[in-house]
Amino acid sequence: MSSWVDPWTPVPTRGVHPREPDRVKRNEAICAYTNHERSSLLWYHDHGMGMTSINVYAGLAGLYLVRDPADERLGLPQGEFEVPLILQDRTFHPDGRLAYTMTQQEGEDTPVVNGKAYPFLAVEPRRYRLRILNASNERFWRLRIDPPRDVVLQPNLPFWLIGTDGGFRAPLQMLNFLIGPAERYDLIVDFSGMPMGSKFTLTNYHAPVHYPGVPGLGPQISEVMQFQVTKPLSGADRTTPPKQLKLPAVAPLVPEPQIHRREWVVYQHKLFSTMTFNAVPFMEPSQDFIKAGAKEIWEYVNPNHDAHPMHVHLVNFQVLNRQPIDAAAYQADYEKWIDGGRKASDKPVLAHYFTGPPIPPDPDEALSYKDTFKSYPETVTRIITDPWSPPMEPIAGIANSGTELPATYVHHCHLLEHEDDDLMRPFTIVDPAAPLPVDQDGGHGGGHGAGHGHGR
Repeated sequence: MSSWVDPWTPVPTRGVHPREPDRVKRNEAICAYTNHERSSLLWYHDHGMGMTSINVYAGLAGLYLVRDPADERLGLPQGEFEVPLILQDRTFHPDGRLAYTMTQQEGEDTPVVNGKAYPFLAVEPRRYRLRILNASNERFWRLRIDPPRDVVLQPNLPFWLIGTDGGFRAPLQMLNFLIGPAERYDLIVDFSGMPMGSKFTLTNYHAPVHYPGVPGLGPQISEVMQFQVTKPLSGADRTTPPKQLKLPAVAPLVPEPQIHRREWVVYQHKLFSTMTFNAVPFMEPSQDFIKAGAKEIWEYVNPNHDAHPMHVHLVNFQVLNRQPIDAAAYQADYEKWIDGGRKASDKPVLAHYFTGPPIPPDPDEALSYKDTFKSYPETVTRIITDPWSPPMEPIAGIANSGTELPATYVHHCHLLEHEDDDLMRPFTIVDPAAPLPVDQDGGHGGGHGAGHGHGR
């Protein structure tokens, strides 16, 4: 959500993003964010066009936590008992240098957590809060916690999901979860009563790359890290049991009458060719215009065989539903529409290709604030956004830092190699009182009136 899209130049200049040339030195810039977010874990990374994948792979990424004073009253694990875990996969040369091999294969072969390969975390026999970020270039992780067989009779250690990308949600007990690149999961794991010396393994399973993938095509990773109960209890665990947590409620976002909808088609002319949204290159000007303060429904149509983690800048949203489609027929007719000049009257009508009814969101994403979601193969996924509200007020002490409309942001696939390969488009937030530009529907736009974006 808080990524910054802008070229780096050696001479500080005034531009869309807040910076003050009089206050910076050569090769410096001032960047400011309001952080007017719900209490959540955010992350940031390099967004260099065409080289995001290798720059993030090299290490240009990090995370930070946005707090709410009200969090103190929730009874959650704090301090050393709240642990951020950044999950990545990497390959190394024999001398320890990073090796980028994803031009030859899908995924890398070594799990890396917080910059360390196959690490362990020494824990006390008590509740921990794990803040998990999938910062991998391409890899989805399906994770569970495997206990020693002589310690816990059931095959997996249960845990509780209490939050996602955009903050808290109702507690949900789980045994495993699938997390796509850029998604965040906020978990409570309870090691209470576990004998000293017991070891629990964070295990990845049934998640080949690209997900859902074909097992054996890319390096498979099973063991990710260990939790070792080797620290004596430092004091009574006075945190609230997850089942009793009273977290901020997430009200469902309800579509309003005549809410605006947009279609985003994951388009690839043939296997291994460039991917785009709606068969439009990223560098084409913004063609999708959104009124500030409005909510919208976006429909992501994925007719190909990979799942894509889709990330929308600036806004939080909720997953509405998914619906299976006849992908081969839709792809064929979409190709004919493009080849025929993209006439609005000939555009394939998505409803004609449904092969089943809408499917509710996955339990771990239902009634959750998200900024990234999984667009599954041969499926249309619908999201409904919060009101689109760029930060208009200036940040204290930083002149000219308020957003001016129109303001352009982006959405993109968070498989970074796909993003670099053009699966990204801009959209523009406009003044609701100003007339909208000419509707681009049927041309290059997003479907029912289009949109583009950079930012957040």
